[in-house]
Amino acid sequence: MDISVMRQVPEAIYLSTLDTKYYRTILRYMYEQHRIFNNDVLPVEILTYLQQFPEFGDYTMEKLDGDLSVLVGNKNLILNQDNTDAATLEELIKNRKTYSLTEYTIEFEKTLIFLEKKLNRIRGGSLDKNLTERLYNALIQVNGFSVSADLDTKDLEDLYAAWDELYERFTKLDNDASDYLNHISGDKLDSKMETDAFIVFKNQFRSYLTDFIVELNRNSPSIINIITRISEKKIESIITQLIRFKKSIPTTAVVSDQEYTETFFDVWTGIRNWFIANGSKPSKAYYLEVRTRDAISKMSKLAHFHAERQFVKKSRVTEFLRLADMAHASTLDEAHKIFSYLFGFEGIQHFKLARKPSDRNDGTVWDFEPDEVDVTYRVRPTGETQSKRNLKVTKVTQEQFEEQRLMKERLAYEESVLLELVSQPYLVIKEMDMVEPFVRRALLDWIDAALLNEIGFGVYEGSTELGVKFKLHILGKENVEMRCTDGNLSLPDFQLTFTEVKVREKALTGVS
Repeated sequence: MDISVMRQVPEAIYLSTLDTKYYRTILRYMYEQHRIFNNDVLPVEILTYLQQFPEFGDYTMEKLDGDLSVLVGNKNLILNQDNTDAATLEELIKNRKTYSLTEYTIEFEKTLIFLEKKLNRIRGGSLDKNLTERLYNALIQVNGFSVSADLDTKDLEDLYAAWDELYERFTKLDNDASDYLNHISGDKLDSKMETDAFIVFKNQFRSYLTDFIVELNRNSPSIINIITRISEKKIESIITQLIRFKKSIPTTAVVSDQEYTETFFDVWTGIRNWFIANGSKPSKAYYLEVRTRDAISKMSKLAHFHAERQFVKKSRVTEFLRLADMAHASTLDEAHKIFSYLFGFEGIQHFKLARKPSDRNDGTVWDFEPDEVDVTYRVRPTGETQSKRNLKVTKVTQEQFEEQRLMKERLAYEESVLLELVSQPYLVIKEMDMVEPFVRRALLDWIDAALLNEIGFGVYEGSTELGVKFKLHILGKENVEMRCTDGNLSLPDFQLTFTEVKVREKALTGVS
């Protein structure tokens, strides 16, 4: 392990202190000056910049000098003192003292700016649907180099340019995919669901699927094919040539061949693991598809619920607005009356007065005083038994009995035929003999259910009513015919590979 990993980083202290607002503003201004090649900044320039903001209206040169001293002590700034040709003390203090950023601080500010832009940008159409195609083209270009012998200078430059293109395309694909997974995470979907912008978000989500995931599925098989065709020996030869090129570039940094090798090989390993499963760990492309399917399912449910809620909300609003036009309640009693006319009494099935309140026929319940009624509950005395109900016995005729027997025999026969089918390692549709209609119906049901559960790259998974799991593949693009006793059926060239059989305790019923 590199011992530098364990050291403290004083350069990062300025990000979280009581005076962070001063430190970060000073260093951000210094970084902007660094970008325009003004590496030596005078204190008066910093003060002039800060005092243009209301937050720094009372900021003084004394306070600035103290903050600059702290940043120099934390290794964020370098103090550059030029004592030559100073005529006066004032000139020495004001014009001969400049500051510049350290390398750590430059990288910190660069990273912070990147994160600020990344977190504040609007996601929705940021994924480039051509990313996977460009990555495939970069792989083709790298694989096209013959590295059996040392390359000349021109070929080395071309090889490094192709590798740099491959690295750039892969980095962008990985970063955008991570953004996408974060975009469709469950908590973000739930939070979007609670806003009025849900429909807009749903359209953005649809754009993700059509422009990125579809292209990923289309190009992944080609990328996997070329990755598997590039041997490890060739990768080692390519890396050797890349190291030759890097060492030919004049630099003050000392980097060993081992460090170069690990850096280049890590890039290639990352590309392989992105598209190809590594042992028990699935590829990131497969993980992306699984997360997308889950998000689609959840999005559909949320959209359905949102539509129902909006419909109910709008219909209720219309009812109350209509009611407001019909009647105007100025008191609470009038509001009670209007409510009772609309909705009645909650939970009341019958309403009865204990006495006749008046001889008036035009009065309502609101015109009379309420009655108090004692409510008693009937309790069945102990020991009371219910009378036995007569059991009705349905008579079965001999003809019905024979029909039941034939039905059981038929079901047993159909189950035995299907069990024989799934007991094979695999089943190719075009190689089957003449089948009966119930076999055709069962196969179509299995295929139909499996097509709804894609596990990646054109492979589907399903389960039969007999408890047998299988994987479904499409062998070719041309349709084949299934020969049946009542006619032929044209369908894709399917193959079912059976993987697991569960022991069933009961006979199958209702297969056909």
